[in-house]
Amino acid sequence: MRNGQHLKDFPTLPKSNYIPSVHGGNRLVQEELAYDQHSLTIDVNNVKDRFNDDQRTAYKTILNAMTNKEGKLFFVYGSGGIGKTFVWITFLFRLRGQGKIMLAVASSRIASLLLLGGRIAHSRFKILIDLHDESTCNITQ
Repeated sequence: MRNGQHLKDFPTLPKSNYIPSVHGGNRLVQEELAYDQHSLTIDVNNVKDRFNDDQRTAYKTILNAMTNKEGKLFFVYGSGGIGKTFVWITFLFRLRGQGKIMLAVASSRIASLLLLGGRIAHSRFKILIDLHDESTCNITQ
């Protein structure tokens, strides 16, 4: 409660699915379960209808492996602009819309910004990166 008002005074705000006793105060779990499942479910149905044939095939193949718990590794490769991120965003919508946890990580900050709740892999997983002079670009004027 702040300024004499409660969240229940704002019925249009999305409600969190977080239950403190179940998640034990784990901030990462709290963040991942705080998405509005209903709106993500609606979004995924609108988004996947815009897939081209290759995107649809990749989406269905990966989703099938996940649903059947096959433990496969997929590498989605292609030139820029063909919709790889579009497919990953659809997975984020679908799984988070089902109340599941999906960590969206990328190798660069720019790429992570394209993903809903995306983070840089070394930041999310606390991977130490030793930065020395030889690890930066040496671009002269």
